[in-house]
Amino acid sequence: MFAKLLDCKDQIFLFLIISIVIIPIITVISYIFSPSTQLWGHLANNLLIEYLFNTFVILIFVGIISIILGVSCAWLVTMYKFPGKDIFKWLLVMPIAIPTYVSAYIYAGLVEPSGFLFDSIENTLGLGKELYGLIDLRNIYGVIFILSICLYPYIYLLTYSSFKEQSNCAVEVGKSLGLNKKELFSRISIPLARPGIIAGLSLVMMETLAEFGTMDYYGISTFTTGIYRTWFAFGDDTSALHLASILLTFVFILIILEKYSRGRSKYTHTSQKSKPVKPISMSMRKGIYAFLWCSLISLLGFIIPIIQLFLWLMETYSHLFENTFVKIIMNTVTIAALSSVLIVLISIYASYVNRSTNNFYTKFSLRIFSIGYSIPGVVIAVGIIIPITLIDNFQASIFGSPIFYLSGSFVALIIAYLVRFSTISFNATESGLSKIKNNIDLTAKSFGFSNFKILKNIHIPMMKTTVITSFILVFVDIVKELPATLILRPFNFDTLAIHIYELASSEQLSLIASPALMLIIIGLIPVIILIKKTVNDGNENEIRD
Repeated sequence: MFAKLLDCKDQIFLFLIISIVIIPIITVISYIFSPSTQLWGHLANNLLIEYLFNTFVILIFVGIISIILGVSCAWLVTMYKFPGKDIFKWLLVMPIAIPTYVSAYIYAGLVEPSGFLFDSIENTLGLGKELYGLIDLRNIYGVIFILSICLYPYIYLLTYSSFKEQSNCAVEVGKSLGLNKKELFSRISIPLARPGIIAGLSLVMMETLAEFGTMDYYGISTFTTGIYRTWFAFGDDTSALHLASILLTFVFILIILEKYSRGRSKYTHTSQKSKPVKPISMSMRKGIYAFLWCSLISLLGFIIPIIQLFLWLMETYSHLFENTFVKIIMNTVTIAALSSVLIVLISIYASYVNRSTNNFYTKFSLRIFSIGYSIPGVVIAVGIIIPITLIDNFQASIFGSPIFYLSGSFVALIIAYLVRFSTISFNATESGLSKIKNNIDLTAKSFGFSNFKILKNIHIPMMKTTVITSFILVFVDIVKELPATLILRPFNFDTLAIHIYELASSEQLSLIASPALMLIIIGLIPVIILIKKTVNDGNENEIRD
């Protein structure tokens, strides 16, 4: 009966939304089978192996280092008491607020004459020139370093939550079986935390595949930079879409592997009594080691970049008061706010449809609708350009010239954001709707309420917190998005991300301080939400115990 709540108009509207999201993906996939160009022959023979090698090397090493950093820090702050533990709980999350490309620009500038590391070494030891010649981050090792210190919080957060949810009973059973601390870690705690580690690792790998700004600035040839240069430097859209289709195939393989990994193995503890893990006090020597380890990671991931930005800001603070900078902020807030409102409303509707029907095809389509976040922005952008260009050409063939140019318009940009970030909002709103009983919908229907009125007057007010959280998360991700905005933005329309990219590309690194700090402040909003839901919840459990 509940499945009949949807009428024909709902199904048609849902079909249109899903089509908008799926068409760019299908466009990219279809180019796997399209005829090759002469440039593609050159790319396949000379550059494709380099793209593959660099991409896989970066993926593997970033994944390994992120696991080491994330799991070790989560284990220390969950299982032990040591100096500064309560500060490190939230400080270790902070690097996630800094976009990876911003960290890349900062670290590149640290050893240059405008950087405080260069200044410190030059003023104290007179070795600034030697430092500049010795340290070179603009290579594949620098990329691995930057991505690792920026992305490990994904694993840290999910692993921390997994460790906190484990029962002390499992640890006690392990001790009764004679397991030492290393064996307890490897044979009990890690298997129980494995789903969180795998989920965090999959996010790290998706972000690594999607990264463009760091690769471009450090001069590393990967699929994202290859797609951008092939289209916009060589003007070969077919070859660019060939590369995009290969990258999209890798993304789908990662999604399948992640689902397969979670589905094949399940780790649970069977004790009916769940006692939170009690942190163990460390000896003075080990406590110092733990403090130094967490301090080093916090310094590299967050504190050093922030210090450098503030030092640059002291030199360039007048940039804050320029009309151009104010306009860029307004552009960023306007496009992010409009897109976020639209995405959240569509996600609420899609979530409602998903809970109101048992139709297999509808549910399958909505699953596809929700995979956009795993697809790199550069792939989505090139997948959108082809269909909107066809629509423009179709308008021209009928009216002589397009009535409304979709190419280079806000429509194309908003569609890209819808494809890329609807997953975040859809998952959040679906979770919120699941807490509202289906009987409420049936009762409202019996009073003659339409689906629109049910959503407007009942569901949205009941899940207001979820809606606001979804809006904030989508807003922040749109503000930080670089490749899709760079490719699809209207002419002379700059956002904070684009402004930072252009300043760094022209080697005006000290001028990125103002827009970068603004971007980080905005990025701290979801970080605070995450801390409240993970770290603070853990603190409350400890206090109750």
